Amino acid sequence: MLFSEKNIPKLIILTPIFTIIILSAFVTSFLIDSQNSYFKEQSKILEKKYILKQKALLVSQVNRVIDYIDYHRVKLSNIGEKKLQKILTDYIDTIRYGTNGYIWIHNTNYYLISHPFRKNSIGKYDINLKDESGKFITRAFINIAVKNPDGGFLEYYWRKPNEKEATKKLGFVKLYAPWKWVIGSGLYMDDISNSIKEEKTLLQKRINKQIKTIILIALSFMFLVGILSFFISKNIINALNSYKQKVDENEATLKTKIADAIEESRKKDRTLFYQSRLAQMGEMLSMISHQWKQPLSEISGIFMELETAHKFKKLDDKYILECAKDGDKITDFMSRTIEDFRNFFKPDKLKERFSINSAVDEALRLIETTILNSNIKIARKEEKDTFIYGYPNEFAQVILNILLNAKDVLCSREIKKPEIIIQIYSKDEMSYLQITDNAGGILDDIINDIFNPYFSTKDKSKGTGLGLYMSKMIIEKSMHGKLYVLNLAKGASFIIEIKNAR
Repeated sequence: MLFSEKNIPKLIILTPIFTIIILSAFVTSFLIDSQNSYFKEQSKILEKKYILKQKALLVSQVNRVIDYIDYHRVKLSNIGEKKLQKILTDYIDTIRYGTNGYIWIHNTNYYLISHPFRKNSIGKYDINLKDESGKFITRAFINIAVKNPDGGFLEYYWRKPNEKEATKKLGFVKLYAPWKWVIGSGLYMDDISNSIKEEKTLLQKRINKQIKTIILIALSFMFLVGILSFFISKNIINALNSYKQKVDENEATLKTKIADAIEESRKKDRTLFYQSRLAQMGEMLSMISHQWKQPLSEISGIFMELETAHKFKKLDDKYILECAKDGDKITDFMSRTIEDFRNFFKPDKLKERFSINSAVDEALRLIETTILNSNIKIARKEEKDTFIYGYPNEFAQVILNILLNAKDVLCSREIKKPEIIIQIYSKDEMSYLQITDNAGGILDDIINDIFNPYFSTKDKSKGTGLGLYMSKMIIEKSMHGKLYVLNLAKGASFIIEIKNAR
């Protein structure tokens, strides 16, 4: 029965735990929904504020130029108006701000007075200038400036400096009446959108952090209730056992119960031991799986190519032999991978002198199909081939790990022109292998953790978090080198540093 003496301890433990789980789930869900709604509202407010801020920036830049002209028109009035205008426009041409901000000047007669990227058109009649949508923008600028003493805004399409494609741009113009100059500046909307996106990302991170805190608090509360229930139940069980001992004075029964309890404890000890052994086997299988994933994909690719060739009647003996040869190489590598894992911690492995370039070739050959399918460009920069002393197969596995991680992050972040640069060079009796991607780099708050065991930014089904840890072990423990990572301008750069072989 549910409320029998035997089930009372379980009910004492489970009832408050299930109650807290249900309440915590409800409250957590409500708080998460509230945070998501808050994010949407704040995103809209943030976008409006940022647009207003950028408009204020345009007004500020144009007003500064006008103030600068006013000041020097008074201060340098003795040098002549044309000479002063030349001095001022030369300076205004050099003004830059933001990502692509600059200043241009027309006069109210539609002549171009100053523009840093249209030097050939200075002094020319510019009334028929059109943007990429066909709008007569010079006319529009001057009409706005003349009709609005405080200046006005205009949206149009214009090419960024040194770019071929036009993008939407927000311009601001204002009339400088003493010289009948229309002074303008603009910001590209995609630059503004990118900045807004960055601000939204920061906001999302803050909200995600709050959500994680909420979940952590809920889990902590459930854990504390569980611990409390456990101790209460334990005290009740002890009281019941004491009652039983007083009622049941049969020594034989007591000895039997004690013997049964001892045997149960031994069974639990044996179970824990086997679980520990299975966990160790699981870790080893995970590492082997991590190394086998790509070769298995390559073998699958060979079978698909054979099937396709057969379907289109292009299958001949030469093609079959080539595919078989490729399959043999891959299965040989897989076999050696098993052996390397088995022998990794043994002290009797023999080191040998080998070429870094050959190890890179081996790793690239295994993932060639995957790289091609992902449209990733591989660029190799070699000053000269260098030789090191160590374990060539394990070194190739390290390269493979780094390349696969780079491939995964390039694909997950949907980089438009993905690229991996492999550079081999030697300096001060040291050999260097540098593998760099253009995926944007590693977040500062996790860059110091990526070599820790079981640390992974991937889904648990896609990674064990052991690849980079094992790679660091191979390079630093087995080959006495260094493996570290840096964030460069375009992405992350993994660097292997090992002493040259003599």
